[in-house]
Amino acid sequence: MRVSFVHTKGGVGKTTSAIMVAAAATHHGRAVEVFDTDPQGSASRWAEIAESRGDALPFPVRYLTANELRQLPADESTLQIVDTPPGEAASIQAAIDTADLVVVPSGASPMDIDRVWPTIDTITGHPAGVLLTGVLMHTRFYTEARHLLEDQGVATFYNAIPQREEIKAAFGTNPTRFHGYDDVYQEISEIEEL
Repeated sequence: MRVSFVHTKGGVGKTTSAIMVAAAATHHGRAVEVFDTDPQGSASRWAEIAESRGDALPFPVRYLTANELRQLPADESTLQIVDTPPGEAASIQAAIDTADLVVVPSGASPMDIDRVWPTIDTITGHPAGVLLTGVLMHTRFYTEARHLLEDQGVATFYNAIPQREEIKAAFGTNPTRFHGYDDVYQEISEIEEL
């Protein structure tokens, strides 16, 4: 199964979500590969730093161009996770076109939700769901964002990722605490079984 983490806005947690879901999947015994299509190489850098600290990620992270991603064969035995850049149309479209599932990480602020709509518009014809990230549970923003998405018929993940300093501090490490991303992985597994 290939899962692409896509959003046209930066800073919404695409790379963090991609790496954390990959780490949770390997924790549950799943073979995983991460493909970094962002020219900034944040996922690749995460892997490099973790390895330099002697605690390498338990899955490979490989940089691919949009064309390389399009030519990459599917591997049913491996969970292939694609991290994308914001605003680079070719990479984003390749990630969408080759995905079995598109995950749209988004904060719950009005500005974040406003940018969800153009992203959702590019995903037509592919299974997709919004994953609310960095949220303060039991707040008006979170509640309103979830209701707005659901009222508009936009699929959302049941689980949301809370705002936690530990999640931000995980960059460059091999995560062992998943802060809800293990539950997101379980949701992805359930979708895969359909």
